[in-house]
Amino acid sequence: MGKRFGWFMVFVAVIIVFCFHGQALAKKRLKGYDTLVVNNVTVRPDAGIPERYASDLKDALLRQLQRYNAKYKWFKKITKTMPSSKAGVVLLDAEILSYVRATAGRRVRKSFIPGGEWFGSASVQFNCKFIDGDKGSVVLKQDVNAKSSGTDDTVEYAIERGAEYIAKVVKKNR
Repeated sequence: MGKRFGWFMVFVAVIIVFCFHGQALAKKRLKGYDTLVVNNVTVRPDAGIPERYASDLKDALLRQLQRYNAKYKWFKKITKTMPSSKAGVVLLDAEILSYVRATAGRRVRKSFIPGGEWFGSASVQFNCKFIDGDKGSVVLKQDVNAKSSGTDDTVEYAIERGAEYIAKVVKKNR
């Protein structure tokens, strides 16, 4: 009985050490910034995506970050314009890597498929970099593969979901 209890206590101690060690390693990389600037959104030249999706992504990022910021109060200001002082500013740069246009499912309604549903899908891949305004160093980097399907099988909807994911990444790192 004593030997089993001893092994159990060692096991519990190891689990506790790993849990608290993981908590210590998960540092909040976006803590200490007052302003978030949604800066540049570009399209990779070989992505094959229309340039207008860059402005759509920039607007979606701004909208979703402001929506979450209204609830959680992460930053004093989230904007598209650079403030005069770069102290306490983090820049968000994004690059669209690729996309898949909406498939035929959007045009083929469920009335044409007996007992079926909408089956179209679209997706967009992009990466985001959070850059310190003072130092110019990358604070956080995140890749996003946003998909939409069903009744909302548009690239615009996928972009909106990807922007919402970035807002959740900011929440996790604040």
